[in-house]
Amino acid sequence: MRKKHVPLVPLLVAVAISAQLSCRRPAATPPPPQPSPSPTEQAQIDAILQRYEDAVGGKDAIAGITSYRLKGTFEVARLTGKIESWRKEPDKYVSVMEFPRIGTLKKGFDGQTHWVQTRAGTFTDSEPQEIAKMERDAEAYTVAKIRSLFDSMKLEHKARLSGRDVYMIEGKPAKGPAEKLFFDVENGLLLRWDMARKEGRRTIFVKVHFNEYRDVGGVKVPFKLRFAFDWFNFFVNIDEVEHNIPLDDKIFNKPS
Repeated sequence: MRKKHVPLVPLLVAVAISAQLSCRRPAATPPPPQPSPSPTEQAQIDAILQRYEDAVGGKDAIAGITSYRLKGTFEVARLTGKIESWRKEPDKYVSVMEFPRIGTLKKGFDGQTHWVQTRAGTFTDSEPQEIAKMERDAEAYTVAKIRSLFDSMKLEHKARLSGRDVYMIEGKPAKGPAEKLFFDVENGLLLRWDMARKEGRRTIFVKVHFNEYRDVGGVKVPFKLRFAFDWFNFFVNIDEVEHNIPLDDKIFNKPS
């Protein structure tokens, strides 16, 4: 029987915006020891990350969010669709993306099972294997979460990004290539995250741009995102964000 294949790009995008605050990360094999940054460099990295957390709203404000719902639209290759996501701490989430002429893609985690539902059917994280391989989760944008993603971090150099001065930090995860994060020198916010995802033997690179941060209940959220792949761009515009809303656990369960 021919193995069904889950569309990569919609799944990548669903992964990358399914959690604004936190996401479960699978355990990884301990990596070889990495050179530690100098005390001076480590202090600079700590200061940049701490300033970012403060700019977003602070540890207490972020920790105070136990659930959320976001709603918006996306655009790719002159096609537009709708997206909606829900999240409930500690680790439940579901995202729904409606693609023109393609259909609806749903992705979720109920606390035990990662699942994806497409027009071809519903799959868990082991069927097919591609889902598990790319399930590094789209981690969210708190200092604690960023630190947990990487086994080592080093400060590169200042750069210019869209006319703004940025600090560039390189993070090396347990598996896969290094990733880069760009923080605005002036306001401390995260402006771009260069990520890598695996699909079979291929590595897919995407540059995620975060724009138009707005305050939602004391926490800043990027309302415009651009996923820049090598061969196309995927735009997401957030219209609504609600924090701390009641959510029934049933909405996160794998569809029958």
